[in-house]
Amino acid sequence: MKLLVLFLFTSFLTFANAEFISLSKNIIKDLKTSFLWQDTIDVKERTMNYSQAVSYCKNLEIDGEKNWIVPDFLALFSIVNTKEYNPTLSKDFKYFISDNYWTTKTFGHAKSGEAFVINFLSGAFNRELMEDKFYVRCYQKAK
Repeated sequence: MKLLVLFLFTSFLTFANAEFISLSKNIIKDLKTSFLWQDTIDVKERTMNYSQAVSYCKNLEIDGEKNWIVPDFLALFSIVNTKEYNPTLSKDFKYFISDNYWTTKTFGHAKSGEAFVINFLSGAFNRELMEDKFYVRCYQKAK
């Protein structure tokens, strides 16, 4: 538990104060990490299980950009604004739902059939069954 708290504190300091700009009406860039984030209607209208989310991001093309992936835990947590509640997501994002979004962080090396999600209502995280359906916001790592 102490390791998890240290991990979260370190990641908060690393990714605190994200700065966003719109690259297009469908893509948001975090100037601090250089991550590109999907900001399309799908992120608030489509739920899918874990494997569907991975496939969806892999096949996604937005404004000619390919190579999208499901964010790892730290990447998705980097867009959580811990000073806000409902949503804990920057107002720079047009599309969101205050609910769970998939990360690639699995529990027990996926042997448990669970992966971590982050909830944009409170910024909390939890592990959920990979067969359950939640939202996904795809991203690209810095090029």
